[in-house]
Amino acid sequence: MSIKPAFSLNLGSSTNPSPFWHKPKTKASNVNNVLKKIFKWLKLAIFAFFMVVGVWGCFQSMWDATIATDKEVGGGLEFGYLFGTTGDWRYDLSAAYGVHYNTFTDFTMQYGLFYGLFVWPCAKLVVAIMYPLRGMTGGLNALLAIFVLLFIIRALSIIVTLRSTLQNEKMTEVQGKISEINAKYKDSKDMASRQKKQREVMEIYAKHKIKPFAAMEQMFITLPIFMVVYRVVTTVRPIKASVLFGIWNFSYSPISEITGSFTDGGWTYVFFILLVIPLQILSMKLPQMWAKRRSRSATASTSKGGKQLKKTKMIQWVFMGVMAVMVVMSATGVGVYWFFNSLFSIGQAYLMHKIILRNRRKHGTLEAKLEKLGLE
Repeated sequence: MSIKPAFSLNLGSSTNPSPFWHKPKTKASNVNNVLKKIFKWLKLAIFAFFMVVGVWGCFQSMWDATIATDKEVGGGLEFGYLFGTTGDWRYDLSAAYGVHYNTFTDFTMQYGLFYGLFVWPCAKLVVAIMYPLRGMTGGLNALLAIFVLLFIIRALSIIVTLRSTLQNEKMTEVQGKISEINAKYKDSKDMASRQKKQREVMEIYAKHKIKPFAAMEQMFITLPIFMVVYRVVTTVRPIKASVLFGIWNFSYSPISEITGSFTDGGWTYVFFILLVIPLQILSMKLPQMWAKRRSRSATASTSKGGKQLKKTKMIQWVFMGVMAVMVVMSATGVGVYWFFNSLFSIGQAYLMHKIILRNRRKHGTLEAKLEKLGLE
């Protein structure tokens, strides 16, 4: 007579090969894993495509003279209506005497992938907005067209922007701890210490569900967007012909007017710079300030960690300086874009600040909603 035990621990058999603590994979879970991998690689391919196209558009003029731009109306590459279509010199394409001139009015790949897929539809939209409102004075129709273009671009990229914002929020939360780790291994040069440092950082990321790549996703679309807007402003003929409030020419750069014709109206561009650059700085500093108020662990607890944070802030100021130089050197229309973009960034950051504070009392509520939207 054999005595059966009261309970048995199944460690795997021919009929049940998996231990009870191993959840068997179902067909549905396998399909989900495959779909996640496909989505991940598709997303990487899309970001890579945007980056390649953006870089292409940035340097294309170095080897392709047909897309060279000119600040003067009737020079360089221009987008508008065929000559004689409207009877308005600001919209009908015609070349100034003795200048290099190329035009495009409809969809074409003549000037490359960047112009055909990105610049053309945006230029078409801008002209479609400006022409019915051509009676508006002071370049207000151009101002409105740039605003609408930016609004649409921001709306199309809202998912990426929110995801990047949320990841930056988490990064801010652990910035103090990361700074402590960097300070801890500052003088360690051997491979073992570097690996240990990397392991500690990754543990923090895993604990707080931080995906470093997601925080940089917005950067992969920033360059293409900037280049598209830059090319639209410098190629769309009615924008080039617009003078904002009768004092700021959309196609002229502030630095060229200040240094070239300061006494002949160039001094007014100083006020344009003082209007755009401070707002641009605010768009970077205000989200950091709000994030710091929300953060419970963003401040380093040691002097070494504090020094590391100061270095990070110094890098941010250098970045701000580069952005300021771009505003000064680029066409005034690009500065208008940066002005509106800064307003959108401040508004979005403030909205996210309020949403996070409101949902912080409800543990996991915000993250659960974002997971349903695919943002986590």
